[in-house]
Amino acid sequence: MKKNQIAPNIPHFPNQYPMNQQQPPSVSSPSSPVFGRDIQRDSIINKLISAANEPSTSSGSCIPVLAIYGIGGAGKTTLAQSINKDPRVVKHFDTKMWVHLSRIFDAHAITKKIIESINQGECPRVDNFDVLQSKLKDMLKCKKFLLVLDDVWCLDKEQWDQMLIPFNEVGEMGSRILITCRAEEVTSKLGVDHSFPLAELEDGDFWSIFKHYAFGDAKEAITDPQLSELASEIVKKLSKSPLAARMVGSSLRGKEVGYWKQTLKRGDMLKDTLGALYWSFEQLPPCLQRCFALCSLYPKGYRIENLEDFVRLWIAQGFIEVPSNSTLTLEDEAMHYFNELLSNSFFQMKYEWYEMHDLLHDLAENVSKDYCFRIEDDRQCIPENVMHLSVVGYENISSRRSDIFKLVNLRTLIIVYSWSIGQDDISGFIQQVFMKFKKLRMLHLGGGRYGKVIKLDKSVGGLKHLRYLGMGAVEELHESLGKLYHLQFLVINISIKKQFGIGQLKNLQQLRGTLCIDGLENVKDKAEASEALLKEKKHVDTLELHWKRRSSERDDGRMDEEVLEGLQPHPNLGVLKLDGYNGVRLPIDLELLPSLEIVDCDNLQQIPSLPRKLGRLVIRRCANLSEVPLLPPDLRVLKVHGCPKLVQLQPPVSCRIEDVDLEDCGGVEAMLSNMSENGSSSSSIQGVGFVVLRKLRIARCSILGENEKELCLDKLMSTSLTHLELTELPWLTSALLGPNLTALEDVTIENCENLRSIGNSLVYSSSLKSLYISDCPRLTVQQQQQQADDHHRGGGVMERLIVEGCPELTGLWNLNCFTSVRELTVKGCPKLTLIKSGDDSLSPMPSSSALESVTIDDLSLLTAALPRRECCRLNSLWSLTIENSTKDDKPFSAEQEEELFQHHLTSSLTVLVFQNCLGMPSLPANLENLSSLRYLVIVDCPKIESLPNLPASLERVLIFSGCHPRLKEKYGNDEKIRFQD
Repeated sequence: MKKNQIAPNIPHFPNQYPMNQQQPPSVSSPSSPVFGRDIQRDSIINKLISAANEPSTSSGSCIPVLAIYGIGGAGKTTLAQSINKDPRVVKHFDTKMWVHLSRIFDAHAITKKIIESINQGECPRVDNFDVLQSKLKDMLKCKKFLLVLDDVWCLDKEQWDQMLIPFNEVGEMGSRILITCRAEEVTSKLGVDHSFPLAELEDGDFWSIFKHYAFGDAKEAITDPQLSELASEIVKKLSKSPLAARMVGSSLRGKEVGYWKQTLKRGDMLKDTLGALYWSFEQLPPCLQRCFALCSLYPKGYRIENLEDFVRLWIAQGFIEVPSNSTLTLEDEAMHYFNELLSNSFFQMKYEWYEMHDLLHDLAENVSKDYCFRIEDDRQCIPENVMHLSVVGYENISSRRSDIFKLVNLRTLIIVYSWSIGQDDISGFIQQVFMKFKKLRMLHLGGGRYGKVIKLDKSVGGLKHLRYLGMGAVEELHESLGKLYHLQFLVINISIKKQFGIGQLKNLQQLRGTLCIDGLENVKDKAEASEALLKEKKHVDTLELHWKRRSSERDDGRMDEEVLEGLQPHPNLGVLKLDGYNGVRLPIDLELLPSLEIVDCDNLQQIPSLPRKLGRLVIRRCANLSEVPLLPPDLRVLKVHGCPKLVQLQPPVSCRIEDVDLEDCGGVEAMLSNMSENGSSSSSIQGVGFVVLRKLRIARCSILGENEKELCLDKLMSTSLTHLELTELPWLTSALLGPNLTALEDVTIENCENLRSIGNSLVYSSSLKSLYISDCPRLTVQQQQQQADDHHRGGGVMERLIVEGCPELTGLWNLNCFTSVRELTVKGCPKLTLIKSGDDSLSPMPSSSALESVTIDDLSLLTAALPRRECCRLNSLWSLTIENSTKDDKPFSAEQEEELFQHHLTSSLTVLVFQNCLGMPSLPANLENLSSLRYLVIVDCPKIESLPNLPASLERVLIFSGCHPRLKEKYGNDEKIRFQD
């Protein structure tokens, strides 16, 4: 189907098909899984983290640049995201940045996005490009970084080199840049160092993608023979497009057989990727179709970071309706709509934000072209019947102003990325908008904290139908703003001049959602602040109050306290955020407040009291905060980051906290312990009273004094703890968890340099699914008490076990207990031997069929651990990676070859990788016995000069950098063998 043929008639009137959902589902979705790219992913990761001193070969870059390229929908972004999240990459780089690029390459805009990526969404209010680059250099000094640029279209080498100046000037050795692009031409024009083309997926891998989205599990068999046959036939129609498989599979999930039959009848439509996407769009109810189509107003690669604000576009248009008998709000129902689109793969979750795939964006443009339009340059012709318009960047306003004001039916005007225009130009444009477009329902004029300051004059009062007003930074509020009685959302960072009052907010009683007020340092007293009448705005759910840094004479905070007291909110307020507040107390009634955020309040030393109904408390970067009072009994979420002087944080006797996240704080024992009578002389931190705790994270936190401590949670009353993370705690010597932790699923312990013990209760937990231990150089073997009992009762659900960088670890826990382990990694543990089991024999590796992937760097450990019995062969093991960084010659012994390649790995092994085997002179001679082997990968094995006989099943041999040149001389013409530098 041609792109320009996709133009269904989607009406713009309010939703006639409400979705009757009484409970709003939470919006969450795991990152897209990667199928069939494991070898390429590992190869790229190896290039990123190895050969740290490798210089770039590009004439314009000192930092090596790697590129993943392939057609749209091939999975480039998904692969790059998987690489960026890989623990090896996370551990290797000090700083990681991810930026999605638009087709128009703007070095200024990209630099701002990079700074935002580093600085958690914040960017300085600077428009000068040189100053921005200087600030970026300061942020990157002495850091080994990874910059990922997704969807690069730039063919201008000069612009590219200019954008990279800060990286080349300050990048530490080992820094890397990874890009994705559609055309190989981009890689050649920009002179990248290493290119990785995405080839067509193998049949099995493509089938796995479809099964994952259609049935929820790529590994489980389809029990219904008729459904299995239909699925197989539909997959054949999809032309091996991963995006088409994802979309069609998601649309078919949970449908009856008859629905599948009807889909197969439209097979010709599914052969083209865009046709498959349009078919998926047709399966949506009309209410979701309209919401999806309106998303074309945002540019490709747009990050949906503020989801609540994003869905207000739909509410403002009347697309969201709540049944009269429902208890849901419009916002709840809008979030449900978004969740439906997300579950059907029309959006993707990327880290902390959501995005739409470029080809889906093309679809949204086509289905909305009769009434939506987006201006990105001055070459586009705007249809006069457009009702919803967006302009990407103020710079496009000057050249298109006359065309814009011809749009008499305009209902929506959105300006995105609002830097690069003069103040007078934008003020004049906005005044014309107020006077011309009287039918507007939604007006968002960009700006933001680093954007332009906007003035509102009396003409704003003429927008009688306005539901949403987003203005960025506003210098003046005109009294006519009070005439907007239908206004539901006011999203404004108000920069209040001393001669202008805040009282113009007083008449806006219908405000709902978020109200953000910036520049409160200019409000002179409580009386002026009270004029806003915030206490009468019962529909405002989130109130953000921002102060800028003041001169020294105002740093005592008394005036801030007066102003805050005058800004008393309505009791219905859901979230209060204080940013830059310099008071020492909270002089407002927050008795019923559910959520409180305190950020960058440098003078705050104590929080005298907390709301008794508080459910969420977030404190960030309060450098002098030393004490928080008794926490409320209903508190569910506690996050404290960047409070190095905090030594008092006390939970109540019966605490309901579910999520505790402590980072860069002091006195952590005061937060988690019921300290002994001797106070700081205690050597144990004992967690008590956390009855329903589910998540506990402690990262880079210090303790009182210099004594080492153990984290002893034997008295932890919570049986619901599921996630535990301990990171960079040099004082921690032992992490002893009691047997009460019957729900513990995921444990991460890393970079704890003095940790010696973690205890048997943790390792043999009956609920533990993932255990990751990394870089704990003093960790040793645990005493195996009651080992016979443990052997039978623990570890039944463990799926992932990774132990690396523990050079003193001498014994591995009885792996017989871990019968469900799927992924096993043991690296950097040179003293490791095996714990003996109850019958005094060596404990083998997990002998069930669950084990699928093994990475190991000690061959003798591997062969000693393998089961000896025929019935215990590793029948599900499909991937084996052998790493051995030693330079000593350690070829396979005859016994090792027999164990590995004649008995245990012959039936299922699909991928075999030899990596960093610097001293290995040859591969095992018995590889031809591996009857299921499809891929053989050799990376950085410089002494291997030839290949042994290989099995007939082998489809590809991949030989990467660091291998002997004679391999290429011998096998360079073999179609099955590929070389990649």
